[in-house]
Amino acid sequence: MGNHHGSSQATSLHREAALAARKFTHAEVHVLKEAFKDLAHRSPGKTMDKSTFLEFFPLPGLLGERLFTMFDRKNTGVIDYDEFMCGLAICCRGSVDDKIQVLNYL
Repeated sequence: MGNHHGSSQATSLHREAALAARKFTHAEVHVLKEAFKDLAHRSPGKTMDKSTFLEFFPLPGLLGERLFTMFDRKNTGVIDYDEFMCGLAICCRGSVDDKIQVLNYL
């Protein structure tokens, strides 16, 4: 009954997002939460859709599409807060190796 794999994936991502949030100051996390709320408000539902993401991260051509795919770890076609936090932590506060992996992904 129910999707235990999906549930454990969501729990794991939630834990990872909590760890990712530690890479930012309390004030930065507050700003990121508010930014996500604003972006999600522009999209249907409580998540950020691809068109809103691409407006916020205006990378040319395929780069924006691939960055969206990197953030969308659950492969749902939208980005929730946990995915947003994990993606930003890698791009903004990740190690050199983390950033190289992002570039390889793009």
